[in-house]
Order: sequence, then structure tokens, then C-alpha cells
Amino acid sequence: MSKKTLDCWKSGRKNKGGSHKSFANDGKGIAALLRWLPKGGHAVLESTGSYGELLVVMCHNLGVPVSVVNPESVRNLAKAHGQRAKTDRIDAELIARFADAVQPEPAPAPTRTQMTLRSHVDLREALVEERTGRLCRLAQETNPAIRAHLESLAAHHNKTIAALEKQIDSLIASCPRMTAMRKALRTIPGIGPVISATLAAFLPELGTLSRKQMAALCGLAPYARDSGAKKGKRYIFGGRAKLRRRLYMGAVSAVKTRTPLASQHKAMVARGKPKKVSLIAVARKLAIRANTLCKPLASIPYANH
Repeated sequence: MSKKTLDCWKSGRKNKGGSHKSFANDGKGIAALLRWLPKGGHAVLESTGSYGELLVVMCHNLGVPVSVVNPESVRNLAKAHGQRAKTDRIDAELIARFADAVQPEPAPAPTRTQMTLRSHVDLREALVEERTGRLCRLAQETNPAIRAHLESLAAHHNKTIAALEKQIDSLIASCPRMTAMRKALRTIPGIGPVISATLAAFLPELGTLSRKQMAALCGLAPYARDSGAKKGKRYIFGGRAKLRRRLYMGAVSAVKTRTPLASQHKAMVARGKPKKVSLIAVARKLAIRANTLCKPLASIPYANH
């Protein structure tokens, strides 16, 4: 996928196991792509940010099963087959081969409320990053004219962010399940309005997962690297980076409180664990607790308006 084009591979018996075609990455192009798919086909794409969002939405709207897979997993399949070259056409065929081998589960269709909330949360995060950059430059700027421009930009960001936060609150309040989830999440030390909104927007599975699934989906599960007598360091990777970043910041806040989580963090550091590793452990506890508290809410449907 790219900003302008979608390179696709359709598996089949002809033409050496399939056929390749490119489509424009817009409404007309995606409509043509979905007509090109065989009846009962399953669309599979890599998770590459916003470039695939319209395709996923149109698949859901037309009832076409669609899965979003980890690009690293597809690249590992290429390495296993000795495929070193990398082009858009080759990548499209590799995704199709990966889909045939793994048979990924179709992604559940998000509701309109969830999609709108995700857009608002994403925009707020982008604006906060921009505001931080402006303020950092403002702190070092000595030219009065430039300072005035930067102060004006920062004020505009503040106003827009405040408006977005009100809209986010209204969206969550319009959905009984999200409202109940946020109320439960806010009882956890370190989880405030921003983190609870992020979880509601980007983790619709919240309350339906096991402890291990929750940790893995948030990118907080430690994976072993052992071989024979060697016991390697555990590393976290994968999962949804947006959730991992937010929960890590929640852990930073939680360890500053007078709660059992803060005491556990101090105990881990006292035993010799690096501070960052201890913070990741706290973030994992936050994720698991959030999932546990939301389990009784799993039967409430998400609003779709």
C-alpha cells in the first residue's frame, strides 16, 4: 500500500498461482479492487498506518472479510523462503502466500462511533505533539516577533485540543458500553481520561481477552530468548504501539501514587530490576487490570451511530 496506489495479488491456479493488478487508493479504485476479488474472497493487508483505512472500511461496508496482519510476520515468511528482493508486486504476492499459510481471522467491523472516536483521539495526539514542539522552541526563542507567532500557535493548539476533548467525552457518553468502561478504567491508578479514551477507541476487545492475550495485544508481553543452557533477556515487541505508549505513561503516573502498584514497583527496583523494566511490568499490570474490570461489560453492545 502507498498513498496513491494499492498493489494486489489474487491467488489462483492460473498465471503461476495468481495474478497481480494495481488500483488507485481511493473510493473508485477500491471499488474496482473489490469487484476484481473472486466471490467469497478474503482481503488481507499489512498494518501500515492510515493508507489502508479506507480499504478496511469499504470491505466492512460491503461484507467482504478483511484481515490486517503484522508486516514483520510477512517479512519473516519472505526470509524463510529466501526472498530478499522487495517490490510492491513481490510484497503483494507475499501477503497472499502468508494469508494462505496462516488463514488469519477476519477483523471485526468497527462501529461508526468507534471509528469517529479513533479519528478524534488520533488528531488530539498529533496536535499535542505539535504543541510540545512549539513550546520547546518557544522556551529557547529570543526574537520577540517569532515568540509572538509561537505563542499564537500554542494558544490555537490549546483551543483545538480542548474542543477535541469535549467531543471525545461526548462520543464516549453516547455509547453505554464505553461510558461504563471509562468509569471502571478511571478507578485504576495511572489511568485518566486520555488513556481511558485511547483504550475505548483502539481496544474494542477489552474485557473479552485472557491475561496473556491482553498483554500481547498491548505490546507488553515479555518473550523468552532461551537456547540450551543459555537464558536470554526477555523482550517486549509487537502489539498495538499506541496502547503500549499510553499504558507506559500510565505506569509512570501510577508509580508516583501511594498505591500497591507503586509499592510493587519500588520492590522490583530494590531487587535490582532496571527501572524501565519495572515500569513495563507496571504497565502490564495496568493492562491486565483494565481487562479484568471490563469483563462484566462484554455483553453490552457498542453503539453504532
